[in-house]
Amino acid sequence: LTARLKPQAETQVQEFALQQNITTLRNRVNELGVAEPVIQQQGASRVVVQLPGVQDTAKAKDILGRTATLEIRMVDERADPIAIAQGQVPFGDESVASREGGNIAVKKDVVLTGDSITDASPGFDSTSGQAAVHINLDGKGARIFKDVTRENVGKRMAILLIEKGKGEVVTAPVIRTEIGGGRVQISGRMSTVEANDVALLLRAGSLAAPMDIIEERTIGPS
Repeated sequence: LTARLKPQAETQVQEFALQQNITTLRNRVNELGVAEPVIQQQGASRVVVQLPGVQDTAKAKDILGRTATLEIRMVDERADPIAIAQGQVPFGDESVASREGGNIAVKKDVVLTGDSITDASPGFDSTSGQAAVHINLDGKGARIFKDVTRENVGKRMAILLIEKGKGEVVTAPVIRTEIGGGRVQISGRMSTVEANDVALLLRAGSLAAPMDIIEERTIGPS
């Protein structure tokens, strides 16, 4: 069987993705604190962004173009580390690179995504003093997180940061106790700058489709 979208459906998907990206770009520019920015659609697949007074253009471009999303998944405790290193993962699992070194087998089933995040702020881990990102979940996300942590005490939960379709396990802690209240903390080998950037991206939402910078100009006040 070959399934194809109708041309009008393809156009609708493209228009929706572009509108969502424009909304996300506006959120990100607001987080950057730029005064009187211009963000507008140009043609069918382009967006013009004007940022008056931005000093660090490289940082602004990085923040605007990143497609960071968050996923929380369970680690497969039964997976053999040697087999994972050789690229063999159990059915229903996926091998994902970890910041702590090597690869981890995580279940393909996603417990929560970044869509459940209502707020994210940079901070520090109260026990280790490491840079961290503190996340607040919405009502539904908080309920799911509470249920999953209650049912999986003693098991590991992986927090993945996904950029441009590639996932990386930031941290995979053991669940010590049920976590209610909808507050989650991500910490694991990140600098304070990265914690700031990740918090900004999670607050502003993820891009519906990847974007590339095709033209860039810096103009003087005149």
